[in-house]
Amino acid sequence: MILWLISVLDSIPVDLFLPRNQSVLDGSLSFCKQVQNINPQKRTSIISALAPSPAFAAATDELLKRELIKRDNRIYSIHRVVQEAVNYHDEEDLQNSFNIATALVHEAFPKVVMNQPLIKYWTTCQIYIPHGVFLSRKFAGHVKSGSTGKYV
Repeated sequence: MILWLISVLDSIPVDLFLPRNQSVLDGSLSFCKQVQNINPQKRTSIISALAPSPAFAAATDELLKRELIKRDNRIYSIHRVVQEAVNYHDEEDLQNSFNIATALVHEAFPKVVMNQPLIKYWTTCQIYIPHGVFLSRKFAGHVKSGSTGKYV
């Protein structure tokens, strides 16, 4: 469900599920959390920081095996039938998914620091701008339909 809400042009970067702020993954995405070292003296290797958690890998492998998603290197896409099926979820589930997707995209998008332009992060911005626009349009479309302001 989360994948559907952040799918834009059929390209969902796995990096959305590897945020620096792991608390974004609390709740229904806790299986995506990286294993943290208990000993603060040890450093996490660059490989483990860039790789999905074993539980995330197992979940995506299952979806790949059932041909519900496709993977091209670090980009995922969702089968159209799955995207359509999401429309039949209840409002609470859609709202929860929207909230999580918004938090993931927000966390992945580069932040302005001391009024510095984001030009040096343009490549990253190009990846996530379409996801932000997609979520914004979903929200705007819902508000126009007479909603109370929540996305559902």
